[in-house]
Amino acid sequence: MRFKRIFCCVVISSFVLLSFLNVFSKEGQAIVGDVNGDGEVNSVDYAHIRLYLLGMSDDFPITDAFWAADVNGDNEIDSLDFGYMRSFLLGITKEFPKSNSIQTSTPVSTPTSTPTPISSVSPYPDWDKERSSYATFTGSGYSGGSALLDPIPLDMEITALNPEDYNCYGIQAALAGAYLEVTGEKGTTIVYVTDLYPEGAAGALDLCPTSFGKLDDMEKGKIDISWRIVAAPITGNVSYRIKEGSTTSWLAVQVRNHRYPVLKMECYINNTWVDMKKMHWNHFVIENVDSTTPKIRITDIRGYVLNDTIDGIPESGDTGPAYILEGNVQFPE
Repeated sequence: MRFKRIFCCVVISSFVLLSFLNVFSKEGQAIVGDVNGDGEVNSVDYAHIRLYLLGMSDDFPITDAFWAADVNGDNEIDSLDFGYMRSFLLGITKEFPKSNSIQTSTPVSTPTSTPTPISSVSPYPDWDKERSSYATFTGSGYSGGSALLDPIPLDMEITALNPEDYNCYGIQAALAGAYLEVTGEKGTTIVYVTDLYPEGAAGALDLCPTSFGKLDDMEKGKIDISWRIVAAPITGNVSYRIKEGSTTSWLAVQVRNHRYPVLKMECYINNTWVDMKKMHWNHFVIENVDSTTPKIRITDIRGYVLNDTIDGIPESGDTGPAYILEGNVQFPE
């Protein structure tokens, strides 16, 4: 009798366990966003996706997790899914783009933690060449510079850049926010481009006094220098400054904390990537965005492309002051 009881318990337990596992193995039964299979979409799932995208984890806890992690249904697990997860958990969005009831057998591509140039994009010509010219110095550029990068710490080494290089490749404010390694007779330093040097000749810089003094004697006033574009000495992801007055009707976005200069931004509207025009005041502009969490694509001067989602764009008519949003991605070194 005791044996029969034990046998029945084993059979029932096995049946319950198999039924539970089957919820996550049958096609269409997994929950979008639930990558650990606990039946809920929460911060644990968010952490799993983050570790996966950072390359710190190669897999997820359950078989159907790749389908569950692809919350926007584009057959990729990338920063867009990470952004949607964050918006969902913060209550900004109430549901994911992909339905729980639709699961296909289409394999999801495995992302890499380091973005690479896509086939249709190549580095901008001679972006890394060394320029030779002259430098002067000025005390301005920390506030109200053409690049609109305020606030700038007063101890930061900055420069204004001549029009030819500032607007290189026919792109307005192309090198706004770039970092330059500058060499003079006495040494080398790294400066941050915050302003335009309107009267400067090709290659010319108008440095802050601190930087000028590291390169040569201050009394000279004008010195010979050479410079090149280098990686920004930064940490963390890119960020986005949403200009005052921005809504889904008219949106102006400035990319900050980027490792290399960002020369192109696109917005995904009606299933098409649409170019955003870069203005001389260092923002990318577009009209009639169809979402308060638009998908964007940014390209740096080396041709690297990143996909991201901008959270929390105001609805049309709901304008306000400028604000900063943290991004989910960063360009490789």
